[in-house]
Amino acid sequence: MREDGKEKKMANSLKEEFLRSQDEKGKSTAFSFLDLERYALPLLKEAGVEEAELDLRLLLQEAFSLDTKDYLFGKREAVFTLYRKRAEEKPALSSSRVTGDLALSSSADEEPDSALNRFFSFLEKRLHRIPLSQILGRQEFFGLSFLVNENVLSPRQDTECIVERILEEEEKWKSLGAQDKRSGKKIELIDESVGVAGCEALSILDLCTGSGCIGLTLAKNLHCKTVLLLDKSDKALEVAKENYRRLFLEQESAKEEWKCSMLSSGREPDPNRIREQGLNPSLHFLESDLFDALPSFMEEKGISAFDILVSNPPYIRSDVIETLDAEVALHEPVLALDGGGDGLDFYRRIAKEGKRFLLPGGRVYLEIGYDQGTSVKDIFQKEGYREVEVFQDYEGRDRGLYAVSPT
Repeated sequence: MREDGKEKKMANSLKEEFLRSQDEKGKSTAFSFLDLERYALPLLKEAGVEEAELDLRLLLQEAFSLDTKDYLFGKREAVFTLYRKRAEEKPALSSSRVTGDLALSSSADEEPDSALNRFFSFLEKRLHRIPLSQILGRQEFFGLSFLVNENVLSPRQDTECIVERILEEEEKWKSLGAQDKRSGKKIELIDESVGVAGCEALSILDLCTGSGCIGLTLAKNLHCKTVLLLDKSDKALEVAKENYRRLFLEQESAKEEWKCSMLSSGREPDPNRIREQGLNPSLHFLESDLFDALPSFMEEKGISAFDILVSNPPYIRSDVIETLDAEVALHEPVLALDGGGDGLDFYRRIAKEGKRFLLPGGRVYLEIGYDQGTSVKDIFQKEGYREVEVFQDYEGRDRGLYAVSPT
């Protein structure tokens, strides 16, 4: 997120106020991270930031490029002294981070005052309730780090239960062997690249993909033939593409380097070992209002249908959005939140239109609101889906819907 003149002025004002308070204590430039905490923490709490202590520590660590251990052990030491000492101990240290649209670089020859300016810029944004993930430019999800900005929802822990349920179900079918879910009869697995429901190689459609956290996580953890990430927002798809590049293409490059090193040593790479290092499926990205552009795209790419349809669609009632926490209501895309008058618009479309894109026995996994279980289950049962089930998140609240295609 770009910093405009007003934001920069406020950040400078915060910094000047803090430095004046330290001058009055006779500390001048000898203040510590603990002093910064004592100044900033009441401001964050007054602004209504729920996890103010944790957020403050993460902002300080990010601004000064410190890991948790270095920060905790050095928080009582003078900031500039600790910063310069660390630079002397690690002269080759360099790192690059992305914060919204702003690329930050920290190196051993950076002036400590630059890091201090960065911290107060971060603090000002957090006081305006800009989400921590957007300030840091990333969010952890299922053990992976995803780029996020104001164009996508930040991945949430609640959504991890959707991924976990999919992995559990697919492991169950894998342990049984390829099987026709309609008849229960075994299918001979001749070509594991063929995407038949219940077989090892899967084809996955991730609707309303946003950052791509669900689809890309599944691609990382399942043996997939095809993964299609679809979203109505072109800006969201750009974020998903960047996450794909980071999680797959960079890793694929490292795998190729490993294969070359094996060959240069005179040894033939073990095919099984190469597969263990990561099998990249065919990844596609499509800008579409749900299924509108899907038929022509599938025909062009030679995709017949999908084993899995997964989505975390917009499901907040339109009249509720403005009452949400400021981080969500003011700084996350309304397009990814608004589920219509009753919050169920997307579930109706997915249930009605989605079945034509599923293979026989194809599975549907959807995130739902904690109070929408009965309503969404009824929608899918009326459309003929089988084995419709509502499942819970880690706190025991209704969070997901599982269903099997009608045919």
